[in-house]
Amino acid sequence: MTPSERPIVVGGGVAGIIACLVLEEAGHAPLLLEAGDRLGGRLRTEHLPDGTPVDVGFQVLLTAYPELRRWVDFEKLEPIRFVPGAKILRNGQWKTLADPRRVPQWIFSTLSSGIGNPLDHLRTLSILKTALRGSDLSVQNGQLEGSTLSFLQSRGLSSRFISGFLSPFFSGIFLNRQLDPPPAQFLFTFRMFATGEVIRPKAGMQSLVDQLKNRLIATKVQLNSPVASVLDRTVVMKDGTNLKGAGTIITAPNVHSDLPKVRWNGCLNVVFECTDHPFGHPIIGLIPEAKTVTNLHFMEDVQGEEGRGKLNVTAVHASGNEWPENDWIQCVREDLRIAGIHAGRLLWARIIPMALPKLDAVQSALNDPRISESAYAAGDFTAAPSLDAAMRSGRVAAEAWLNDRAKA
Repeated sequence: MTPSERPIVVGGGVAGIIACLVLEEAGHAPLLLEAGDRLGGRLRTEHLPDGTPVDVGFQVLLTAYPELRRWVDFEKLEPIRFVPGAKILRNGQWKTLADPRRVPQWIFSTLSSGIGNPLDHLRTLSILKTALRGSDLSVQNGQLEGSTLSFLQSRGLSSRFISGFLSPFFSGIFLNRQLDPPPAQFLFTFRMFATGEVIRPKAGMQSLVDQLKNRLIATKVQLNSPVASVLDRTVVMKDGTNLKGAGTIITAPNVHSDLPKVRWNGCLNVVFECTDHPFGHPIIGLIPEAKTVTNLHFMEDVQGEEGRGKLNVTAVHASGNEWPENDWIQCVREDLRIAGIHAGRLLWARIIPMALPKLDAVQSALNDPRISESAYAAGDFTAAPSLDAAMRSGRVAAEAWLNDRAKA
């Protein structure tokens, strides 16, 4: 295959890698262009000075994600399984709220937590029944109006239950404290939590990227190759050179005039030294009264000895990402102090201004990923802000290119 006959994939995140795998399965040898020095996009694992792995933006994998199951061998990731629930700070004490269907031994702790009343629990089960109707993708493609917050209010959940559990829990997933995302995004995510496991790869999310990229055989990967623009079959590099191919799959925003402008939700992720006693099992902690902190976990609970004495915290601020890093960290410390958590020396911090795309409507994938004669769009910004949607969008775009190629 000559260079002009091969498809070009712009962006080496998960959507781009999946697109290349689909193209390879059909016998093609695509060119994958990545602006950075590594593949994986927003899935990135760094290491503390003592070697402890820490993900840039704390993330977990939901094993119920249909596209994730299609591409990933979970056991090879040496998964650490999280408790399906959370520890919630209430009146100075950590209360457990867990899915009684999954961990029946904690049903008494859940019911006696004081977080929500019996009607809240019954109405939550009713919402779960709604989320479990139909197929996975039919839920994500639902056309309910309004926001997640308005949907929860319309289902009769008390403001105390929403603010005391649902808001802090899902703000850490959506990186949006106002629960602005559309109800379909909430219902799909709720379904995924309810029907699968919540895991973290032992070595961090980079191991998922490594598992995928190690399957690339015929793809030519070109790192440190930022793209300025795409014009059908021509990719204009930022260094001024042009590359021609048999069509392009674009997984990076802002390089094609017909791609939508993307708004982003951002976050701060920090690791502190901490001498507080851990929870004793992998579970996230929520502080409903916090102004910036959305969730935390004691790294010893998740990573054993290498995580001893370390606290991992994620924070979001409603006004955006314009704050200096030191101001963000100080606000996080204050939230932790008020909650009675002793955050010691700062070990690591990252501001992630473009952590998740902010979408007014979601869908499982574009009905038609074609954005021009030979250019195709993929990436979670085209469908829904999730790893599952990113993977599916890469597959759908590659399949569209293959179908058009076959017709031609």
